Amino acid sequence: MQSTNLEEFLTPQLCEEAGIIIINSNEALIDLGAMNPDYIEVKKVVKEIKSTYQLEVNLKQITLVEWEKWFEGNHSKAALSNQTSFINPNTPTTNESTINAPIDVNADQNSDELENQLEKTFQYQQEASDIDSSNQGFFDNQESQGSESIANSSDSEEVQSPEGDLDIIDDENDEALIKLAQANIGEDSDIENDRLFGEELTASNDPVISGVASILSKCFTLKGSDIHAEPLEDRLRIRYRIDGVLKEAFAFPKTHINPIVSRIKIMSKLDISEKRLPQDGRIRCLLRGRKSDFRVSTLPGKWGEKVVLRALESDSSVLNLSKLITEESELGLIREMSKSPYGIVVVVGPTGSGKSTTLYSMLSELNTPNVNISTVEDPVEYTLDGIHQVQVIREKGLDFSRALRSLMRQDPDIILVGETRDKETAQAAMEAALTGHMVFTTLHANDTATAITRLAEMEIPPYLIGASIIGVVAQRLVRKVCPSCSAVKKLQPGKDNLALSLGVKQARFLKKSVTAGNQGNGCPICSGTGYKGRIGIYEVMKVNDLIRDLIMKQSNADVIREHAFTKVGRSLLVYGMNLVKHQMTTIAEVERVCLLDDEPPIEE
Repeated sequence: MQSTNLEEFLTPQLCEEAGIIIINSNEALIDLGAMNPDYIEVKKVVKEIKSTYQLEVNLKQITLVEWEKWFEGNHSKAALSNQTSFINPNTPTTNESTINAPIDVNADQNSDELENQLEKTFQYQQEASDIDSSNQGFFDNQESQGSESIANSSDSEEVQSPEGDLDIIDDENDEALIKLAQANIGEDSDIENDRLFGEELTASNDPVISGVASILSKCFTLKGSDIHAEPLEDRLRIRYRIDGVLKEAFAFPKTHINPIVSRIKIMSKLDISEKRLPQDGRIRCLLRGRKSDFRVSTLPGKWGEKVVLRALESDSSVLNLSKLITEESELGLIREMSKSPYGIVVVVGPTGSGKSTTLYSMLSELNTPNVNISTVEDPVEYTLDGIHQVQVIREKGLDFSRALRSLMRQDPDIILVGETRDKETAQAAMEAALTGHMVFTTLHANDTATAITRLAEMEIPPYLIGASIIGVVAQRLVRKVCPSCSAVKKLQPGKDNLALSLGVKQARFLKKSVTAGNQGNGCPICSGTGYKGRIGIYEVMKVNDLIRDLIMKQSNADVIREHAFTKVGRSLLVYGMNLVKHQMTTIAEVERVCLLDDEPPIEE
């Protein structure tokens, strides 16, 4: 009977809100996993279990990946069918609970019911300047992880070097070093800490504060990569980019434009009085027990300022080349190039194609104590232990090229340049490669061949390109097809000539009910869209003697592309069609992201 009551208490909604999972339980003990054991909601759950159910609680810290795997595997269907608010059912319902309800991205946004709901939940001043008085209760705590002492006791053990390394501390002659390690030194007051907005945001009585917090939180609920807050003539439209496709979630009346935009600008430390110039900022907040980072960009328009927020994934557990790249041949080529003693590896692709994730996955494999790795980024998307990361600050004159020149005096082994966008940065990176450094960078180009010509357009000498670049990686992201909303069919000559010419005999096609736009089929996996999640397609061109000769001759992209994969490698299109062959995506998805040549004829 007690276990039944406990099951009713630890509902999927409560676990979602607190960021916990149930690992194991018996009559006397329950094992729980929590993403943030110090989170106040987790402590409430532990206290309730101990006092009400007389059970001992063993709490263990888990990663976001572990929590999502448990939650989706056990309760995703229940959560989808109930469509309930992720709020503790024991908490009294307030006005902002409507804001915190899960978003139905397929709902009719022009309904009177939605308008009435929004008018009830958002009652506040229309002018941006009036918001300041409501922001007195901001939860402004500072991180204190670095302020703890290394050792508090004077009797603490002597400093230990990493296992397997020589002990370089001499007890007799390095007494000052040992005392320094044992000292209790407070955090330097000159170091500016990022403002971390806490969980009190969603529980705030102010509808603007709680509403904007819910908009940010829903980005992770929907597993979106971007949030678009767009002022239109009659409304403020909120859209999320989910699996690479924008979907409208809901809309607010036009009177809500100034307060919501101003609130986002306040959180990202931007000037709320400046509405005529674009601004860039960053938000750090604690949502559902996890630290969340957003890159913020504002741009003035006819009806107001448009705000786009990019969700920055800070969980380094996703950085695994083996999980990103499904094909062994491309995986082997990329690992071989990344382990070169010097040279440049360039990753190309459009915005949001996963270039940074691929680069960081390479760095995570190379990150060892005997290697000095430094990065220059805008912004810093992942935080890796043991790597020195430099944030570009253009207002202060710290751009990519200047930071890269300074890094050369920091005795680096491996350098990551977040983006090569001008001649100065490209030339500095190549000169670094020629002086014995390994350099990773990104470039905006369509494929591996056009990356070479793109560098030539920056007026980089051909000899410098050919001598420094050891390989180019192009990538795209395609949506994974939903098995429940698709069916396997044989390809038809005359209709699917391109796929047939690349060895595909049968593939998955979306059902007619999905392609017709009927998304109300109740599919628990994809919500009727036909796709769920994304997977990468890769094109790896290793610069060999043949490619190097073409570079020296200043050949165009078509000539380089023609000879790029004569020995090893394959194009994006061939890689993508191989995923179609294994029924992981559809032909339409591959054709959507790849450049297509004229379809070859099919031999009878």
